[in-house]
Amino acid sequence: MSPTIPLGDIARAAVLEVGERLTEAPSKRLTDIAFSRELQAQKGLVTTIGWVDLAHTMTLAERGVIPRDSARALVAALLALHEARASFAPAAEYGDLYTNREAWLAERTEAVGWLGVARARREALTTAYHLTLCDELLDLGEALAKAAEALNSASLRRRDALMPDYTYLQAAQPTTFGHYLQSFAWPILRDLDRVQALYDRVDQSPAGIGSSNGSVTMQDRPKLADRLGFRQPVRHARDAMWQADIALEAAAVAVTAAVNLDRLAEDLMIFASAEFGFVRLADRHARASKIMPHKRNPYALAFVRAVANRLIGVQAGMAAAARTPSGQMDNRFFAYEAAPDAVRSAGEAASLVAECVDGLSMDEARAFAALDDRSACASDLAERLMAAVGIDYRCAHGVVGRLVGALEENKRTLAAATASDVANALRAAGLPFNGVTDQLVAAALNPTTCVASRRDVGGASPEEVTAMAAALFEAVGQRRRAIEVARAHREAALRRLHAEAEAFAGDAS
Repeated sequence: MSPTIPLGDIARAAVLEVGERLTEAPSKRLTDIAFSRELQAQKGLVTTIGWVDLAHTMTLAERGVIPRDSARALVAALLALHEARASFAPAAEYGDLYTNREAWLAERTEAVGWLGVARARREALTTAYHLTLCDELLDLGEALAKAAEALNSASLRRRDALMPDYTYLQAAQPTTFGHYLQSFAWPILRDLDRVQALYDRVDQSPAGIGSSNGSVTMQDRPKLADRLGFRQPVRHARDAMWQADIALEAAAVAVTAAVNLDRLAEDLMIFASAEFGFVRLADRHARASKIMPHKRNPYALAFVRAVANRLIGVQAGMAAAARTPSGQMDNRFFAYEAAPDAVRSAGEAASLVAECVDGLSMDEARAFAALDDRSACASDLAERLMAAVGIDYRCAHGVVGRLVGALEENKRTLAAATASDVANALRAAGLPFNGVTDQLVAAALNPTTCVASRRDVGGASPEEVTAMAAALFEAVGQRRRAIEVARAHREAALRRLHAEAEAFAGDAS
């Protein structure tokens, strides 16, 4: 029978319990609004709830709770529904995803009555939600790893490309584009650790908990967890049902990753502007204006910002939904959709950023020209004066500050400062000036020398950028391998479950 054939009134009444506890069918308004929106939020669980139902039925059959013939018929129908999931068309008039599946099965086997043994619908949905969220977290981890690797590779290509670093959007100190780019890869490494920590918490099975305090007939939760590829069952049954913090943490992990990516995107939009002109976004990541022929809008970067903005709102919504007395199902009405979607969206942003960085070109001469006035070298000059003439840094800072002001009054820049200018500034402040030489001033105002001098851990020298890149590649590689192991374990478990179910169903299908 085709899964798209409309289900009968009898099946609809049965799965909605009409004629039992309820005496009338749900109103059309309730169906069109509440049931419809609830179902929409659960559509991302269509595949994973199939695995949950198979594992549940197989485990109960194994324990002899479901008679063998009925179990074989039910498993065969579940396999058929699993294969038909692409054409399975849930409808709000049959309730949520669980009852839509139940109605579909009721049209095909009388054994459907065994599907609900020892569990609430929310157990099935919550377990499917954990499976789905695990998959999305693995995808996010993979996308973040690729973004970190793209940034790291670009940092090596641009490790000698001089430019100002910026604070308050004003030139601060000399750096390189490579050192700058790598500053966004290290937070991604922390994002990967957050993803892994959350994955470890989500990779625990809620299956087999009954309503929230265990079951009389389902007494093998570890077996259920193993069949579904979970590391272990959630230890406490009631906690397993009502883990509001999981959705909150998923949103927080997604927001943290997206905001870090957005910080880079925001900078690159500025650096790609005509006023800066340091970088150029590839045409494949830009979008033309429909009114201004000259425009190349950095659309990919703007989209990353939009994702971050939206996810911040999602996180607030998650917190609001969770702030209720415990045991409220509406905590998760929309979390089933919103939490996996938030994680997925952060992964999509990471993939887009990785591609943009790979396609980015740089005008190194334009970036270096932003250092022409040498104002970014002012702190280096102060440090060298401190060491050369034996004054404290506060004094040296004041002298250089006054020197810059005096030069500006005379329409000059720090680049034009001579040893005499510096010595006169020290003398005017009543400070010693012996030791101020042309060589000292030239070294202090040379951006290449400034950057090369930053050789300590984390510094901008080309050698340290290279060393950090090697460490980062290794660290990201470790996280990537852990993701691959987790994915392989989960996929292998589900393959085993499918093969086990097919063998058990035999020719009943």
